[in-house]
Amino acid sequence: MTYELIEVEQRGPVGIIRKNRPEKLNAWSRAMAAEEQDAVTNFNNDPEVAAIVFAGNGRAYCAGLDLQQQQNDVESGDASRRAGAADEHDETWTEFCTSSKPLIAAVHGYAVGVGVTTILPFDFRIAGESAQFGFRFVKMGLLPEAASTTLLPRLVGAGRALDWCLTGRFVGPQEALESGLIRDVAPDDELVDRAVALGEELAQNPDSTMRRVKSLFLQNQLETNIGLVQQREGEALEWAMQTPEHAEAIAAFLEKRPAKFR
Repeated sequence: MTYELIEVEQRGPVGIIRKNRPEKLNAWSRAMAAEEQDAVTNFNNDPEVAAIVFAGNGRAYCAGLDLQQQQNDVESGDASRRAGAADEHDETWTEFCTSSKPLIAAVHGYAVGVGVTTILPFDFRIAGESAQFGFRFVKMGLLPEAASTTLLPRLVGAGRALDWCLTGRFVGPQEALESGLIRDVAPDDELVDRAVALGEELAQNPDSTMRRVKSLFLQNQLETNIGLVQQREGEALEWAMQTPEHAEAIAAFLEKRPAKFR
């Protein structure tokens, strides 16, 4: 696929995907989403890549839905298809992120609406000092999507999530950090480097193990049957003990050297 709305690069073991519609504050479109998903798939298939960073060019990470596209869809009678396509993307994207190599969002400027809900399934979110998160659906007469009514309360708690979604107010980096929405705050000019450094840290771990850990968390985070949780963990542990990565870790420990997983 030829990329027109994103830029892709690789720094060592870290893939970087940059939204590239700065003139529209990187407003979300179906075409951009398709390019991003293709780029993630390519990085997931590259054994040299351990983690994937998302960032945005220009003054914002993503200012939300492309309203011009939405208006065009309404005028053409295509709004229902647009909504259907968004629903399909939401489901696919959430599951896709969960099964991916670790995903890191590096957010500066505005991350609004779909610009913030699409990073909730990510594994890490780092904010620049200029970041402003906005679950502003209510301001547009719309409703939260992309599984955010489940994912956001898990991250920040039900009360805070409802506050943000009912008021539609902007949330700055300090509140986002205190709430658990983000992992860290960095100066804007150091933001991507900070995210890449985290990706390099993750690169010291085996891909298959990290992805299995993600799968276990997804399966078990709402499970009330502790016996079933332990069963799943036991099965995963049995699988892990038979992997080449585990054998390499043992050998590296005994030989007093760093393990080499890629």
